[in-house]
Amino acid sequence: MEMAMEFIKPIIEKIEENLLERIGQQNGYLIHLNSNIKNLKDQFQKLADKRDVVQLEIGEAERNGEVMIPGVERWVQKVDNISEGLQRFLEEDVKANMMCLDGWCPNLKSRYSLSRKAKKKTLEIDGLLKDGQFARMSYRPPPQGIGSSGFKAFESRISIVKEVLKALRDNNINMIAICGMGGIGKTTMAKEVAKIAKDDKLFDEVVMAVVSQNQDNRKIQGEIADMLDLKLEEYSSLARAERLKNRITNGKSVLVILDDIWDALDLEAVGIPYGGQHNRCKILLTSRSEDACNQMKSQEIFKIEVLSGEEAWNLFREMAGNCADTPNLRPIAKEVAKECGGLPVALVTVGRALENKSEFEWSAALQQLKNSIPKNILGLDSKVYSSIELSYDYLKSDEAKSCFLLCCLFPEDYDIRIEYLVRYGVGQSLLAKIDNVGEARNRVHAIVKNLKRSFLLLDSKKEESVKMHDVVRDVAISIAENHGFLKETYEHSAISLASEKLERYPDGLVCSKLELLQLLCSANTLQMLPANLFKGMTRLKVLSLIGISFPSLPESIHVLQNLRALHLNHCKLRDVSAIGALRKLEILSLLYSDIKELPRDMGNLSHLKVLDLSKCLALQRIPPGLLSSLSHLEELYMSRVLVDWEPMEGNKEGANASFAELMSLSNHLMALKIDIPNIEVLPKDILFKNQMIKFQISVGEGKYGYLAETDSYLFKSRLSLVRCDIAKSQMLLQLLAKCEILSLTEIKDLKNIVDELDKEDFQCLKVLRVRGSKNVEYLIDATLHQTPRAAFPILESLDLSFLDNLKEIYHCQFPGRSLTDAKLGCFGNLRSIRLHWCEQLKNVFSLSIARGLVRLQELKINCGFHMEEIFPKEGEDEKALDKIMFPQLTLLNLQCLPRLTGFCTGVGPVQLVQSSLNQETFLYQHPLSLINSFHLQPSLWPPNLEDLWLSTNDSIEVLFDLDGLMVDNDRQGITILSELKTLTVDSSKLAYMWKKVPRGIQGFQNLTSIEVYSCLHLIYLIPLSIAKLLVKLQSIELAWCDAIKNIVHRDGKEEAADIIMFPKVSSLRLKYLPNLVSFCIEAYSFEWPSIKGITLSHCCNLKTIGSETQSPRKSKKIDEELDSRPHEPRIGSLGFLGRCLECVPHSKNYGPMAVSDQGTTNKSQRSYSVKKGATLTKPKDPRANGINNSSKIWSLFPSNLIECLKNLESVDLERCDSIEESHVAPVLDQLRELYLKDLPKLMHIWKKGPKRIMGFGNLRLLEVKKCNNLTNLFSPSIGKLLVMLEEINVIGCEKIEELLAIAKEEEEEVLFYKVNSIWLEDLPNLQCFCKEKNAFEWPSLKKIMVIGCPNLRTFVPTNLKTPKLEGLYDDEEFETPQWKGDLNATLEHIFTGKEKQVDHDIQQQE
Repeated sequence: MEMAMEFIKPIIEKIEENLLERIGQQNGYLIHLNSNIKNLKDQFQKLADKRDVVQLEIGEAERNGEVMIPGVERWVQKVDNISEGLQRFLEEDVKANMMCLDGWCPNLKSRYSLSRKAKKKTLEIDGLLKDGQFARMSYRPPPQGIGSSGFKAFESRISIVKEVLKALRDNNINMIAICGMGGIGKTTMAKEVAKIAKDDKLFDEVVMAVVSQNQDNRKIQGEIADMLDLKLEEYSSLARAERLKNRITNGKSVLVILDDIWDALDLEAVGIPYGGQHNRCKILLTSRSEDACNQMKSQEIFKIEVLSGEEAWNLFREMAGNCADTPNLRPIAKEVAKECGGLPVALVTVGRALENKSEFEWSAALQQLKNSIPKNILGLDSKVYSSIELSYDYLKSDEAKSCFLLCCLFPEDYDIRIEYLVRYGVGQSLLAKIDNVGEARNRVHAIVKNLKRSFLLLDSKKEESVKMHDVVRDVAISIAENHGFLKETYEHSAISLASEKLERYPDGLVCSKLELLQLLCSANTLQMLPANLFKGMTRLKVLSLIGISFPSLPESIHVLQNLRALHLNHCKLRDVSAIGALRKLEILSLLYSDIKELPRDMGNLSHLKVLDLSKCLALQRIPPGLLSSLSHLEELYMSRVLVDWEPMEGNKEGANASFAELMSLSNHLMALKIDIPNIEVLPKDILFKNQMIKFQISVGEGKYGYLAETDSYLFKSRLSLVRCDIAKSQMLLQLLAKCEILSLTEIKDLKNIVDELDKEDFQCLKVLRVRGSKNVEYLIDATLHQTPRAAFPILESLDLSFLDNLKEIYHCQFPGRSLTDAKLGCFGNLRSIRLHWCEQLKNVFSLSIARGLVRLQELKINCGFHMEEIFPKEGEDEKALDKIMFPQLTLLNLQCLPRLTGFCTGVGPVQLVQSSLNQETFLYQHPLSLINSFHLQPSLWPPNLEDLWLSTNDSIEVLFDLDGLMVDNDRQGITILSELKTLTVDSSKLAYMWKKVPRGIQGFQNLTSIEVYSCLHLIYLIPLSIAKLLVKLQSIELAWCDAIKNIVHRDGKEEAADIIMFPKVSSLRLKYLPNLVSFCIEAYSFEWPSIKGITLSHCCNLKTIGSETQSPRKSKKIDEELDSRPHEPRIGSLGFLGRCLECVPHSKNYGPMAVSDQGTTNKSQRSYSVKKGATLTKPKDPRANGINNSSKIWSLFPSNLIECLKNLESVDLERCDSIEESHVAPVLDQLRELYLKDLPKLMHIWKKGPKRIMGFGNLRLLEVKKCNNLTNLFSPSIGKLLVMLEEINVIGCEKIEELLAIAKEEEEEVLFYKVNSIWLEDLPNLQCFCKEKNAFEWPSLKKIMVIGCPNLRTFVPTNLKTPKLEGLYDDEEFETPQWKGDLNATLEHIFTGKEKQVDHDIQQQE
């Protein structure tokens, strides 16, 4: 009895302890109600503040073109979802309790319940706050790539492209060159090769850089780094090269295209690995010089010849247009094309120049081409020169010719700002009959457009910029020299010098004809300009110094009395007071320059028309009276310049200018960009007198002020107002009427936007953004007027957010006149509607306004807690509408709308519009019925919809209910959502993604991404009939769906299939799916030819990503001649796969299944037979004892699936408790990363196969954590395959005794050539790496970390070769390695030392 009590006593004590703890907890709820409520309110406020901060970061990321990391927007959505319930809880439940006896309600049950709920909700908020600690929220989107090549598919070119691609596939070739004369099409072909190589997945990354005649390693490094999305922050070229090299050799295959090579390039100095072990980096050169390619040791050189006669004529006809085929012009056109010599650049430029010209002009052009005496330019055919010269001669005006020649002043491959051409043209008086700079700008942009159309200029990726082809630039320079515009002597009108660092300047040069001098320096180091630099340049009209730092301007600048344009951009300046002496100056630009104060003498520049101070972030002071002295100023640019303006005209020494000074210029001021931190500095009653002024004005505090900023000089009028009392400034009210883009943030006391801000109804406004203005009730209140308002007639974008009291967008009480022209005129040009957190808003627009939204492309409504209907009927008197059409809608996003009942309910029946009628509209024929669940009827989905994001906690049970659709009489299937690309769903009550799918349905064929989160009632994801349609699907992500068991499910009416293909899916991510068992329960084979990454995390019941049952039918034999899929070499028979992919039994709930051992070695057969009656478990396997052969055989990667995973690069398994075998097959030759975490039943990663197998040739990283049934990682036969393995991490695996298993038969030595890092941690039974003497050479091993491995005394029982090993680390900081001559001795030393330490500690305790 005593023994029993001794046994029971601890249990009773534990029960008592738990009971007391539980009772104390319950009493605590009663006692701490008020503190729990207060804590909840405090945490709720913290959550709201954190959410606002995150939303600001999201907005800033969007403005910067960045992409949010996964989880950020979902976190915001979760916060929004919980906030609604919390708000109701605090406003209703808590408030009611607190009103009861001053918060001491005698109802203990109510008090307990309230306190418990408050505590629970507080913990929920704490979790959200913890989850919201994002290390980073956004990232730059991947680079755009090389872009369009404009490649013409001529036979002579296609054959070379094929040869180049063949060479790129050759593992023995690392460098290839494409050679040919200038203008032959080398760059175009290289871009086409890049496109094909990327599309065909020959390389993971393809990058391109222009080398050009003047090699600049930093520029080349920068271009390559940009395309690799790599930031090179190092200054020294050596450090940049090392960083670039490390990035290129990180394991991915890279094609580097180096365009326009003139001389041999030092690849090592740039950081481009080449040859030897760097066989995953290949280089493609383009060059005019075969010698340069040979010097760089190109292994293959492909020469491009001129086009054949027929090819040349076809290209010429395409450029010249139909006129080339007219009977009278065709013979001449043939001769002209012949004179172009088969050179593409000549054919294009000449053909475009003669388009629609007369017969006389064609004849004159032919004679000019025949009589031309071209200048000899290295690597350039004379025909090219003549052709481009002809195109130049055929430019319509001298202005166009001058603009073209100005472009050759800039370095090769330079992004030429069109604004430079404008200002240089104005400075040199190249533009006739121009009244102001704005007119000059418009004319230059028109000229540039025509030059691009003539292919004399090219598009640039930068805003308002162009580029010039290097061949065209060479000819332009030659033409400029012939015309005395640009020469190498000093008898010329223009000089342009560009260098990384200008070290020597001429002193006292006499350049009597020089009108334009441009000096460009990229290093921006301090320069000392000679005092007499400008003394002999008295006729200089344009001076442009870019990227140069100097303490002061040279004294000789005073002689430049004819100077009209001065650019000191990106310069570090100390003293520019000498500018005041340049009395004829019309244009002064200090863009991005480091200047703190404008000199007072600048007030002498009475002829100044343009003053550009944009981005002068250090500028602090503008002397009072200076701006008002600039009596002819037309344009003032001061974006990002936060001068402390005086509220009134200052007159004391040291004071700043006042904004009122600008008003004195308002008669002729045409363009104004300015940021004003405080509205108080604006004059109250002064107006701009020039009604044509363009403006970009930001008023208010913080970064909101920069929302509307653009670097364009052809900008739309914009206002960004933050925390302003707009009524205080008549100037702002005046500008509001002219504004095209308007952003209002946290404007107080603003209720009715139209009536209070613009009585003229915003006739010019195109973009309206209103945020955080809590008093706003209406955009338009038509009840204040006798007739309906026709406001916002050209508005394109409407963005309303955090407007707590917004009741209606258009408030009207004219139901009898709801279809008047005035009302239909409102919002008729809208393209985008975004509504976020407008809590009181019940609808968007009435049906009568919705009828006019025919241009709507995007509709996003988030967190509308009172939103009931999108487009409601206004009243009984509203006229019935036949239909509402949204023909251009591409994005519909509805989130967190708990009270939403429909789009437009209760009006009439729905009629289906068949796709066979070529109907391209989104038809809303009412009603949009919402019966028991929120789902859109198929006929109401917009056919152009591209992105669908559904997020809600309420009511939605079916997303796509396809009930009732059927094949029509013509046997034409119905097409649904054929343009949909992305589908994101987060809906707790969703039970079906697709339901009642009819046979013969078509659609969803462009869907690329499916993401589903927190759908707690979803049992499967995709019906089989829909899965067959998803031919472009690229990624599947499924997380936190507790009920889901399978991904694909067979429809009741769907025919069985042998194979289900997902041809484009590259990423499969399944996380936190506790009931997921398999990909499909039915007996299907899956093929994943493009899969690269598989992540399985916390799927504790997952047994296979194949089917739970195997098909009893024989797989179909595929005729390889008809099979379009790529064929891999056969590995061997099914008998081999049976040995290599052994499975262990798991469940006895299913019928017998096994894979037949009747394999075949026939190399033409791709599939395997699958039959009942055999197992894959070896009889000799001790773990197979007692196994019932009728039990289910599981494999995570079943044999019929593994061959389709040939492109798999990464496998990440975590907390999938049911997985006993992770069969990674030898055909997975692209696998690079394998992560196995928390797999407690995993016994084998690989099973031993025959010596002849191949595979795993690209595996770089193997990481195994907490797999407590593993005893080793791999056998010697598998180890020999891991030729690229670089990193081995094994952590927390209790049973592991060795990493390399003992060979079952005699094996050759195993060499790990590439392994550079081994991390071994918390492996209590690990004794060695291997027990045999077959892994003794480690040529790349640098670091070994050993922590918590008490039995590890030796690495390999033989002498080791580790020439690069730094030592053995036994702490996570990698501080000081230990080394005792060799690795085995070091391990023994550490082991012995720890033994002595343990003995010492025991003695001390005793």
